Amino acid sequence: MMKYLLIVGVLMTSWTVQAQDRSIRFEEGSYQEVLAKAKKENKLLFIDCYTSWCGPCKMLARDVFTNNEVADYFNEHFISLKVDCEKGEGPQLRERFGVSSYPTLLFIDGSGKMVNKILGASPAPAFLVKVKEGLDPENSLFAKEKKYEAGNRDRAFMLDLIKSYKGQRELQKATKVSSELLASLSEQEILTKEMWDVVRDYYVSPYGSEWWNFILEHGDEYARLVGKEAVAKKIGETLHPYLFGFACGHGRSENRADFVTYKTLVERYQPAQKETLYAFIKLGESACFDDFNGYFKTVMKVVPKMDAGEHFRFFHNALDNLLKSANTKQKQQLLALLKESQKQQTDYFKPEFQKLLDKVEKSE
Repeated sequence: MMKYLLIVGVLMTSWTVQAQDRSIRFEEGSYQEVLAKAKKENKLLFIDCYTSWCGPCKMLARDVFTNNEVADYFNEHFISLKVDCEKGEGPQLRERFGVSSYPTLLFIDGSGKMVNKILGASPAPAFLVKVKEGLDPENSLFAKEKKYEAGNRDRAFMLDLIKSYKGQRELQKATKVSSELLASLSEQEILTKEMWDVVRDYYVSPYGSEWWNFILEHGDEYARLVGKEAVAKKIGETLHPYLFGFACGHGRSENRADFVTYKTLVERYQPAQKETLYAFIKLGESACFDDFNGYFKTVMKVVPKMDAGEHFRFFHNALDNLLKSANTKQKQQLLALLKESQKQQTDYFKPEFQKLLDKVEKSE
């Protein structure tokens, strides 16, 4: 009897350990093979898009995918696949489904259409809520898209759809719906706090676009609606990436007067990053209209005065252009400038600066 009880006890202990150690079952095989299995079993395909260096991805794998409730739900409702987006077929799938950050969690139907996307990591309870909400047949993004395709153009519905698209970084789709909504409204309807959040979006109103010009034409009205700081922030956030390209020597302007316009906008609206924008204007004008030596002198004069946080972005984007024409003396000056900038950086960026330094040294 004692021997029997001992055996039962061992078996019960083994079963308990296994029951407490459940996790999502990830399939082996290619995307097409696993998709075919999901279609055959009439389930959605769940894809965990990760990279080897992504900390939140590791947290999901360690703490969430091994949670009993999560594991049971996923193993019942989905066929699951892990994809390293930097290896094998990962880059192809990353491009296909618009994966731009990690972790990204995809839910794919049997035809290969994405029906839900979750960005980032969260603890198990919140994670399950996101999954279930994202697959709700009435309120999921997939359901909203079907209503939109069926012709629903109610303003509140379109605003909600835009918000959902932005939440999943489906920026092209968000821009398309935003542009359609704005085009359907009168000027007075657009000049509201509610529509400011739509028209101010960078992808809706990039520099020189129809809606950028609309904001400039109605700058004072928007300032009364949402405040001068909000308008200044929009101006600064739009000018920053636009002028950055000129500053790095990418893109050309055929008209010096354009740079007067840029400076006038900065002076009028006084965005928080105005000093950086002034630096970009000086660099951009020199890159477009001076010879290389003139541009190089401007770099050596202006870049040290820029915020240290901008240094890496500048050198990362401009260094190849600078090295292409720099002579030996100029390369030595670049090395000195990079070393000085490296001292001001955080521990994260110091190794990145070392890569830039190595590139300059190898070019000599």
